[in-house]
Amino acid sequence: MEKELSLIVTKALPALSGSSLTYNAEKNVYLTLGYTSSAGNTYYRAIRISKHLVVYYHIGEGMFRTFLNGITIYAWDGQKPSLIAKKDWGGDNWRSFNEYSAAQESIIMLKDYLAGQAKAMGRTLPENQLLDISREMIEETQQKRLA
Repeated sequence: MEKELSLIVTKALPALSGSSLTYNAEKNVYLTLGYTSSAGNTYYRAIRISKHLVVYYHIGEGMFRTFLNGITIYAWDGQKPSLIAKKDWGGDNWRSFNEYSAAQESIIMLKDYLAGQAKAMGRTLPENQLLDISREMIEETQQKRLA
């Protein structure tokens, strides 16, 4: 099942084409092959997957810290991915990376997307409901994939 999921993700998400994708069971995350800049920083994507979402953390590792350059969220309808949210902090705006703050930012990004979709349909939903469903959906991407 894991190999099948990895194959589907690799083929379905263009950003992964040509990338070597591995699963890190200890950190419960898929990782792309990194590259090292002339400044000595290594950059890669950490990817969390659920049945309906793919969340990319654009990560860099420097000499003294790991930093977050951005987050990209795709929705998956079983046929093709759709970009639904993207936030970049690269360059001088990077943030120190930690799992909790990256997940919280992802929740807010998803909530904002859902609020915009509701508004486009002429509906307004309470923010606490949008946060609850967004939190639940992001937490699904963090569930372990291996038995």
